[in-house]
Amino acid sequence: MTFPIKEQSIWNVRDSSKLDDFISCNRYYFYAHILGWRPDQPAHDLHFGSSWHKAREHQLVNGYEDVQGAYMAFLTEYRKEFDPDTDELYRPKDPTAVLGALMKFAEERERDLIDNEVLYTEIGGTVPVDDNRVLYYLMDSVLRRKEDDKIFSWDHKTTHEKYINGRQWEDNFFLGIQNGTYTHCLYCIFPIEEVIGIEFCGTGFTYLSRNSKNRSAGYHCSLKRVPAFKTPEQMNVWLWNVNQYLDQIDRETDRLSFCKEDDQVLMAFPLNPGSCTKYRGCQFHDFCMSWENPLRRCYEPPLGFRVEFWDPSAKEVKNKMDLEWRT
Repeated sequence: MTFPIKEQSIWNVRDSSKLDDFISCNRYYFYAHILGWRPDQPAHDLHFGSSWHKAREHQLVNGYEDVQGAYMAFLTEYRKEFDPDTDELYRPKDPTAVLGALMKFAEERERDLIDNEVLYTEIGGTVPVDDNRVLYYLMDSVLRRKEDDKIFSWDHKTTHEKYINGRQWEDNFFLGIQNGTYTHCLYCIFPIEEVIGIEFCGTGFTYLSRNSKNRSAGYHCSLKRVPAFKTPEQMNVWLWNVNQYLDQIDRETDRLSFCKEDDQVLMAFPLNPGSCTKYRGCQFHDFCMSWENPLRRCYEPPLGFRVEFWDPSAKEVKNKMDLEWRT
């Protein structure tokens, strides 16, 4: 195929987050993963989440009582992108809030490592979804429940406290691509009858500038776990859907190869207007408003953007596992 823009090998490296972007809006996928455009500013939520994962991994491996060690694991990663002068800008998702949250885990979840055995942390690689295609994945943990030897995973999530107790935050996990991907990974490692699935472990942060009726001023956090376990029959639905989405991405990529700059509109990767206001608004909204055919403008990123392709295959992991179908 001959494309109107430079073809990239990274187009064929796909994971749950890329599928989520495509499902949300095909045109968003085009800008973010075909052109590789990213806002030219720090991605705080993403880096904060990655740093939080380092802290939680430290607790799982070394014990919840080592709060200081977990905090330093967070801080070492977090300070690679954000120096102390920025902490106030990103409150309540800042190092002070993390220290309080780690202490809360030690106080309220002390039975985690008594009732469960940690088998792996930070596992990544590929998992097959048909005879020729794979998804890349990165799982936070794999554990064995001691009471019945069942296998599951805790996936760590961070958000604002006002969201963590809402039904929308909780309902988002069960049918999500990521949940199915991680459950599928467990099916490829262990016998299906031993696997119960994924539990999403949310930490919601908030900061009160003044006392409220129930709480003092300062940092607070809430911990919430959402069991999003799927049956093998439900996993069949996930697998069929994933392959349909991959087929659609391939079809839109093929359609792109027939597009030209002088076309009146870009007849590939169509817009989904229902997603324009999600997650504080889409960063590509103004482009969709102004450009009928973005191929005329795609040779360099606009002011305020840079080219940086999301590459899940480049992520360093502690346990590399390229999985195969379990027979």
